Amino acid sequence: MQNTSPYYLLVFVCMGLMLLNGMKKDKQLIHYLFAVFCGSLCMVGVQKISAPSIGVYSYLIGLFTCATCNMSWLISRTLFREHKPFSMVHIAVASTIAGLIMFNQTWHYLVSVDAQIFPDSQFMWRLKQGMGEITVLLSSSILVLSFWEALRGYKGKTRTQKWQATIFASCYFLAVFNASILPKFLFSESEFQQFEPLIITSSALLIVLAMQLVMFLQKRPNPCVTASAEIEEVNSERAVQATKKVEPSENREIEPELTKGIEALIIKQQVYLQTNLKISDFAQALAVPEYKISRAIRHHFKATNFNLFINQYRVKHAQMLLLKDEASHWSILSIALESGFSSLATFNRVFKSSVGINPNEFRKQNGSLAEQKLIELAD
Repeated sequence: MQNTSPYYLLVFVCMGLMLLNGMKKDKQLIHYLFAVFCGSLCMVGVQKISAPSIGVYSYLIGLFTCATCNMSWLISRTLFREHKPFSMVHIAVASTIAGLIMFNQTWHYLVSVDAQIFPDSQFMWRLKQGMGEITVLLSSSILVLSFWEALRGYKGKTRTQKWQATIFASCYFLAVFNASILPKFLFSESEFQQFEPLIITSSALLIVLAMQLVMFLQKRPNPCVTASAEIEEVNSERAVQATKKVEPSENREIEPELTKGIEALIIKQQVYLQTNLKISDFAQALAVPEYKISRAIRHHFKATNFNLFINQYRVKHAQMLLLKDEASHWSILSIALESGFSSLATFNRVFKSSVGINPNEFRKQNGSLAEQKLIELAD
């Protein structure tokens, strides 16, 4: 008989992480996805624990285990793709896998209660076999894609991003190896049944904790970046105070190529739509020191600092989205993320400071004049 105690650990950890992310004040897309993923793993544990006592009804609990590998794929895309991590196509693929998992659980339940849905039982068996093969194929492909998302464009990542990608990919590989390959070398069929709870629990927790760690590292402020931002703010204030004395000479020192490069990054590449954009990213893209970027922003573009410079374009982009018919069903959070803001609270604060009203009020007030407002914003 199996020892189901490891599944209690799985349920306890996943339930805690689900509540932790679900109760965050400034929730982002990744927190919603991760909470659903943890909830699905909780149901996996509950199904395994309850199976000996409730029998065939455990398959009904299995209906809620449909957001495991498919949801981990969406999470990996969100973690390692800053702009538009997934589209309707990706959601459709994930939903298809969820539907197949629910079909398999339903089929097991109907067979267990000896329900005669189809006159020809052979048809039902062939249908189940076909659906099972498709589920295995899609699930295996999704696991590979989830692993690949972390390593995609590895050479172009920063040192911090490489560290996060390495943690995720290593844990993901070890979890899959531990669950599917290693047991075949270590255990016989009967031994595998005995150790299955420990194998499943350890593999699932390895992936869950790796995701949570990467989320924490991405949210945690970099001390060097914070210090650099504070220094930039101080320098900006000093520059404003000394504008009358230094502005003419500094304007002459700003190369036209530099301002054109900044304009190209903003207008053509729309880099302001990237979250966590820093002045060092501009300096690296244009191969110039950061102080030159800061000076050009202050004196040529007339912005007090880099954050205000970038946020004015993000707010303008958000205004256009709020007025477009095709985005009328989008939530304010979606508008914020699409405009490059990392959280809803920051978006609301910056938007109201710039426009004078919050995004919801802007959408309501300008709904009837959307076309005219869009023309004004485009100009």
